[in-house]
Amino acid sequence: MRRLAAAVFALTCIAAFAAGSGAAAPAPPPVGAPGGLVVALDLGDASLQAGVVRGGAVLLARGFEVEVAKALARRLGSGRARFVEMRPAVRLLAGAPAGWQLALASIEPTRAARAAADLSVPYLTTDVAVVLRRGAPRPRGIGDLRGLVLCAGKGSEAVRVLRGTVRPRRTPLVASDDDRLRTLLRTGACDAGLVPAVEAGRFVHGHGGELGAVTGRIREGDGLVVAVARGAGLDVAAVDRALRRLRADGTLGRLARSWLGLDPARLRVLR
Repeated sequence: MRRLAAAVFALTCIAAFAAGSGAAAPAPPPVGAPGGLVVALDLGDASLQAGVVRGGAVLLARGFEVEVAKALARRLGSGRARFVEMRPAVRLLAGAPAGWQLALASIEPTRAARAAADLSVPYLTTDVAVVLRRGAPRPRGIGDLRGLVLCAGKGSEAVRVLRGTVRPRRTPLVASDDDRLRTLLRTGACDAGLVPAVEAGRFVHGHGGELGAVTGRIREGDGLVVAVARGAGLDVAAVDRALRRLRADGTLGRLARSWLGLDPARLRVLR
């Protein structure tokens, strides 16, 4: 997963805060502290989670994963989420003490992550979406994609899926960045582009008249999960139940549409 930097915004806010306050930075709340569920973030993506951190304390946080954490806190009866920023995925794999109860930081359920924490059911897919050029035929499955000219962004997971899963019969095009990928689609140089499903809504946003539909997704990975710190007084089964309810009542879908431009889980799976 790419972490799209919100550095300029964050640095500006930090500078303004520092200029207006000489007080010492607040310490991160201890695990199980009264007043909320302690949730670790790894800020840096404008849609998933971004904000301002000082001394490990999160002064401002916004984004899809932030809102999922708040919804989880309400479902779990904790009232609200209290955020700390500490690159939890790195700490997990290093075996460091958690310092939090839940972590939402684009964590995938790898073997190493499972050994370090209890992992929930997925809250967001890591599949690859298919974006068509205008007028391109809608593929019924991966077999239909193989006869098209396909393109993907350099260094993205989509390139691996393109070459390993789709295996097109015609030479695919690899774009240097998203702007170049849109150009290839807009000009008809390629029939369909493969992009991470979580980025598909942002990829087409504002370009709907130039690009075709986001027509489906190709299975890739197990999705992003919540890490539950062991010994922090929280049962992963309770987190699973809360996430399933948030999916069933439409909360996860609504948050995905609001922050990501679409709900990747609603895209049809191409087989």
